[in-house]
Amino acid sequence: MGFSVSVKRTFAASHRIEGYPGLCARLHGHNWTVEAVFATGRLNSLGMAVDFHEIERWLDPLLGEVDHTHLNDHPFFSDKSTTAENIALFFYRGLVSALEREKPEGLALRQVSVWEMEGYRATYEEV
Repeated sequence: MGFSVSVKRTFAASHRIEGYPGLCARLHGHNWTVEAVFATGRLNSLGMAVDFHEIERWLDPLLGEVDHTHLNDHPFFSDKSTTAENIALFFYRGLVSALEREKPEGLALRQVSVWEMEGYRATYEEV
């Protein structure tokens, strides 16, 4: 497509993986990292694919929903496990909704990755 731009942010939250056959079934927490990657084939008049602050403006309300919460209590996870994969899906769908509302020309969400700790990442993208 051309250019890609990403923003990484962090949040703290607890969760438990119900039915998991090990320690993750217990209540525990992480300092999660979320990275949203956007792509475009063009730059604006300032030479930017998208302003990083625009991405933050779309991402921050989603972070506010989950930061310092127990993820299992969030409505999005009422029928889903609170795995890193489903957390990536939560952020992906939220960012797609923000893009649909604002319709930035030529900009697409490529993928969202979530780390529950360094070295452990899950990514959601629609191919």
